[in-house]
Amino acid sequence: MNKLLMYLMSFMLLFTISCDDDDTIVGGGIDPEPELVGCEATQFYDWDDFTFSTSLDAGATTWLGFDLDETTLFTINLNQAGFHCAIFEACDGELGSPPPLYSFQTNGNGVEVGIVTEGMYYLEVTNTRPGRLDFDFSISLSDIVYGCMDDNAINYDDTANVDDGSCESNDCSVDYWVEEYQDYASNIWGELVLDCDGNCGPLNWIGDGWCDTGDWGIYDSEGNIVGINLWCEALDWDAGDCDIIVEECPEGLIEDCNGICAPESWLGDGFCDDGAYGIYDENGELVPINLYCSDLNFDEGDCEAIDEGCTPGLIEDCNGICAPTTWLGDGFCDDGSYEYNGSQIFFNCEEFNNDEGDCDALGRTTQQRPYPNGKIKFQ
Repeated sequence: MNKLLMYLMSFMLLFTISCDDDDTIVGGGIDPEPELVGCEATQFYDWDDFTFSTSLDAGATTWLGFDLDETTLFTINLNQAGFHCAIFEACDGELGSPPPLYSFQTNGNGVEVGIVTEGMYYLEVTNTRPGRLDFDFSISLSDIVYGCMDDNAINYDDTANVDDGSCESNDCSVDYWVEEYQDYASNIWGELVLDCDGNCGPLNWIGDGWCDTGDWGIYDSEGNIVGINLWCEALDWDAGDCDIIVEECPEGLIEDCNGICAPESWLGDGFCDDGAYGIYDENGELVPINLYCSDLNFDEGDCEAIDEGCTPGLIEDCNGICAPTTWLGDGFCDDGSYEYNGSQIFFNCEEFNNDEGDCDALGRTTQQRPYPNGKIKFQ
């Protein structure tokens, strides 16, 4: 009996020591808790007062969470261009639950994102550049002022930062103008439409061969002349009567070689932007950025310069413009008087022996002559 009792006590002591040495429970169908990553591992911060500095490797992502207890208008400040930010209302595993509430690309300045209501939000920040970047991050909150934000509306509110849909436009119905002007509007101007500045202008002025930029006008209800401006995209630039206005890129962005607004800070940043990298547009589509051209000094030296040269049969003139080799010494003085492919050609320099003598004072041809090889004479 005593031997049996001692055996049982020894077995229990051995089992106790084994449990103390290893707390892991093996078997029994119990799996260890998985490590949370991505959106699910988001750490939450105080939205009202949040500033930090950090670094992200190329393609790396960090997540920030905020629990908002009131509706507010917010701006994200991130001092580096090339980061893609997306705000989600929930997580779907390690990713945000689509679609994102907001999605935008940073340009090195503050980005006014928009309104968020009470609730929990998850912010994904991704470095889209090919190298590690340091950046400073902060959030600015603003009180919401509702009102009409269309500066062409008659009730425009310059203090509003959120449009509430209350904008009112001028009444351009013919009946209104007939009542004011006793048939003058109907007989002379005909139907009226809102111009680019919210004023009522004659419909028949659109595409009439005159570019209406406000230089001509009509009388308003008080007898004052109101300039009519039809020079905007909404009216197709006066239906083609005016030149198209090319909008400039916002501050911090420049036009790339293809006319796409690109972060200015990408110039000369050590990465050759030849279209291999891009930014997200307002639709969330990735747009390649190309800074690889002579106009931008081949990404300010980040890319190897392209030795464009001239195609066979052409030679660079005194100003580096490609022109036909046959124009040298052909009896015509190429001093800018003739064009090739829309560019004036100059061979009247020492390098080309004054157009191989064509531009010498004593030997210059002055009589009327045909223009060979597509030359165009300036009048």
